[in-house]
Amino acid sequence: MRMRKKKNLIPRMEKCAACQVKDGFALRGRWQEALMGGARELRVELGCGKGRFTAETARLNPDILFVAIEKVPDAMVVAMERVMALELKNVFFVVGDAALLPDYFAPGEVDLIYINFCDPWPSGRHAKRRLTHGNFLKLYRQVLKMGGQIHFKTDNQPLFEFSVEELPQFGFALSEVTRNLHENGPVGVMTDYEAKFYGLGQPINRCVGTMTEWDAPFPTTFRAVKNQWLDAFAGDVSEADLGKHVLAEGNYLWHIFSWKLVPCLEGGGARDALAALPAGKAYLFYEGKWNDLPYVKPVELPLAANFFEDLHDVYLVDKDFTWTYVHTHEEACGPYFCRAGT
Repeated sequence: MRMRKKKNLIPRMEKCAACQVKDGFALRGRWQEALMGGARELRVELGCGKGRFTAETARLNPDILFVAIEKVPDAMVVAMERVMALELKNVFFVVGDAALLPDYFAPGEVDLIYINFCDPWPSGRHAKRRLTHGNFLKLYRQVLKMGGQIHFKTDNQPLFEFSVEELPQFGFALSEVTRNLHENGPVGVMTDYEAKFYGLGQPINRCVGTMTEWDAPFPTTFRAVKNQWLDAFAGDVSEADLGKHVLAEGNYLWHIFSWKLVPCLEGGGARDALAALPAGKAYLFYEGKWNDLPYVKPVELPLAANFFEDLHDVYLVDKDFTWTYVHTHEEACGPYFCRAGT
């Protein structure tokens, strides 16, 4: 639901200036020092909405510093007013974006991140916008201390299933996984949305992800490989072009090159670039069309001269997705070679 614009937003926010941080970047690495020197922990909430959860959790934990980051000031002002009414001194608000977390917080500065009822972004091509997508999980790893946690709640079942698959792939050990949190009565502090859903009998999903030591492995599922490939090589392609030329039924990932959406080497130039790569491990994945199944497997470079003889629409990529080589089923299209960011 879109939040209504409040005509009196600015004066209301000015009345709550005591709990707003206008320049979060300036406090990077010294939030506790600047705002609450005796704080036992620093916890961050992404998308506080109207602040029912924020205010009540902060009230119950007066020795913990809470920072709520919200993109929508019209919602945040309600949360700020709740905090001011309770005269809480341990919670502060920032108008900001979760994508900027490493700019707000130093490595290891955050103990816990709350993600409550975020936008599910149900379309597959919008998956990278989900706050539990691997791209965001890697950002959280940059600010959480080792052993720090993500507490995640949602009423959206597909988003939850996506999340419990995604979190372990990025070094977060799952615990407290439930698909009906309030089955036997209310548990913990609810958000405004959560209270509404609970009243309607809607099951609430919840899990905790604890950050562990992690050396980013190569993804093992086609979905994960495909998403990371698109992030690396099609990150600057518009959603409209992705939807029309790349992700619609019957299209292929390599259409980012055939439609000239991303610069690359083609034909002999692509083959020469592949041949010039140093010996070592790479990964091959097959997109899988019609009755075929996609797959992912490791290969060793250099490849045999006839390696692609019976293969079509396959993609080679290194572990860190810095380069890719694509062999298509079309004689007039490809092969293609691309380095990320070029």
